[in-house]
Amino acid sequence: MIEYFNKGNDCDTCEHQYMTGRDGTVSACRMKDFGRECEYKEIDMRICQCCQQEVARRDMDFTRDCRGITFRLVCFSCYAELMAKGYDGEYYDERDEQIEDDY
Repeated sequence: MIEYFNKGNDCDTCEHQYMTGRDGTVSACRMKDFGRECEYKEIDMRICQCCQQEVARRDMDFTRDCRGITFRLVCFSCYAELMAKGYDGEYYDERDEQIEDDY
C-alpha cells in the first residue's frame, strides 16, 4: 500500500518526494521528514532539446556557445556530451554576424 503524504493526492508529481532505501525503491517526503505540513508543489517538467525526453527542470542546465552566452536547455546526460569541446554549437566570429552584404 502506497502512503500519500499530501492529504490523499498522488505524490509522484510533487517535487518534495524523493526515493530512499538501500536500493532507492522507497519513496519518502521531505516535508514529512522536517515535520511540516504538506506543501504540494508540482515538478516543473521540460523536454530536453537534444534527446527529446521529458526531464525535471532541476535536472537540466543551459549549454553555452563559444562566447559564453546561454545557448539551449538540455538534460545533464546530454550536457556533458555537448560541452565536451568547451562550448555548444559551431564556432563563430564577427564575419558570421554580418546579415546582409551591403551592411
